Amino acid sequence: MTGKEKSDKKKKVLVLGGGFGGVFAAKSLEKFGRGTVEVELINNNNYFVFQPLLAEVASSSINSSDAVVPLRQLLTRVQVRQARVMGIDFKKKSVIVMQGSRMTPVELKYDEVVLALGTGVDLERIPGMADHALTMKDLTDAHMLRTHVIGCLETADVTTERVVKEQLLTFIVVGAGFSGVETVAEMRQLIRRALPYYHNISVDEIRTYLIEYAPRILPTFPADLATYATQQLKKQGIEVLTGVGTKSATSTGVALTNGATLNASTVVATIGNGPHPLVEMLGLDLHWGRIVTDRFMRVQGHDHVWALGDAALIPLSDNPQEDPADYATQTAQFAVREGYQLAANIMAKLKGEKLKPFAYTSKGSLASLGMSKAVADVYGIKLSGLLAWLLWRGFYLSFLPGFAAKFRVGVNWLLNAIMPPNLVQLRMRPPATRYIHFWKGDRVFEPGMLIDGFYTVIHGAFRLTIDNPDTGEHFEKVFGPGEHFGERVLVKSELRTGLVEALEDGLLLFIAQKDFTRFARAFPFLDKYFTDYIEKTFGGPEKAFAPGSTNQRPGKAAEEKPELAKTR
Repeated sequence: MTGKEKSDKKKKVLVLGGGFGGVFAAKSLEKFGRGTVEVELINNNNYFVFQPLLAEVASSSINSSDAVVPLRQLLTRVQVRQARVMGIDFKKKSVIVMQGSRMTPVELKYDEVVLALGTGVDLERIPGMADHALTMKDLTDAHMLRTHVIGCLETADVTTERVVKEQLLTFIVVGAGFSGVETVAEMRQLIRRALPYYHNISVDEIRTYLIEYAPRILPTFPADLATYATQQLKKQGIEVLTGVGTKSATSTGVALTNGATLNASTVVATIGNGPHPLVEMLGLDLHWGRIVTDRFMRVQGHDHVWALGDAALIPLSDNPQEDPADYATQTAQFAVREGYQLAANIMAKLKGEKLKPFAYTSKGSLASLGMSKAVADVYGIKLSGLLAWLLWRGFYLSFLPGFAAKFRVGVNWLLNAIMPPNLVQLRMRPPATRYIHFWKGDRVFEPGMLIDGFYTVIHGAFRLTIDNPDTGEHFEKVFGPGEHFGERVLVKSELRTGLVEALEDGLLLFIAQKDFTRFARAFPFLDKYFTDYIEKTFGGPEKAFAPGSTNQRPGKAAEEKPELAKTR
């Protein structure tokens, strides 16, 4: 028998997702099925993210590269494909992926497929939260939070406006589970270590809030440990609000269900886990946003399809009730064990052997509180303070995959204890278009601000007022849904002359100046429309406050020409 014929007899197993569950399932499959099974892992990124350390990346306690491991180094005997999964045809037993810079579609056949896609973020049930809150799901989120916090400190150190400074120095974390508690603690620690370098900011000006809808924080921990954690956070100056939810969010803060409003430039949401977008469109049986499986991790109603990790609802008994305790929890230690057992079950199926139901008892829980404090509930033993913190660090250090990652994180922890924080701000360009929510009375922009973009009203009402003190001319117009303002981006890049206020709670679609100008110039009928609109709305260029037409006063933005040949 030739080598090719032997290869043809191998069963193809596709693992979709590169989190804890997917990585350990692929690793175990390769080990158990070496020579008989061909394993391929597909992930959107070419690295594995150690999510428990994201909060420390955000606080500069460790480098971002130390919280990730290249999948090809972690899975040396597994085929790794960096691609985006677009769909699955269960009847044809094929997966469609888009790969490469040109996003070319590729069809991949399989004998068995493992869904380890994790969860997505769904903040839509809270108006404005999805558009204005930062999240903590991946490495990019940690980078954005760190950059954002440093940016707030930079501006607050030089502003002369009291209200603006108060808003910049107010930091809110919504959700007080593991991620929320560790995020707020690390963020506060970053700010505390950074303050000596910002001479115009005092520690008394910093306001940090942790908001939890449940009666207490860390609901999965024993009550006494949660009480200890609350006390330690308060000692650090963190205001813990329990029994209250978030009603809405805007670019200037959050409204709470108790009627209070907190003005803040920083809102971090660690709530809102929802099904992965691909999982939602597959037509699988979902419960609590997770794929329903049997105890062997087989997806019900589909042969050759398996699921594990955060994406799967895996029962721990034969007759589970409507109680989360009857199902595998969404934690790293469960996902690792699921990966091992799922691989064993796939191999048992291929060999015609009996499958083994998944069963696992958690070793415990740990949560860092910053300032060398933590809480731990390990094998029923409750610990708090420094000892729990050392255990937390030791546990996660041992859990990191690969010696190189363990070594780098350990060294970084040591250096961080004796070296000043890294306050370099690597700015990330905001999206060209985005939704911005406003409460009644909020100002969209005011005279003297730089012209930055174009606005379209989605809902609500906004009033534009322009006054010329030299001539006494006054202009006023109310804009409703479907109307727009900010067309001056087509004319010149100068300062605003008008004031726009929200007359009621509303939503605007914002398009950045450069992108809007390029788009309008690419379509002559749009350019003509805005030219005519400016003339009609503002009464013509003879008005002292009128911006004039796009043809009469070409500014820097208007003179910009597309250079397609150079950019291709």
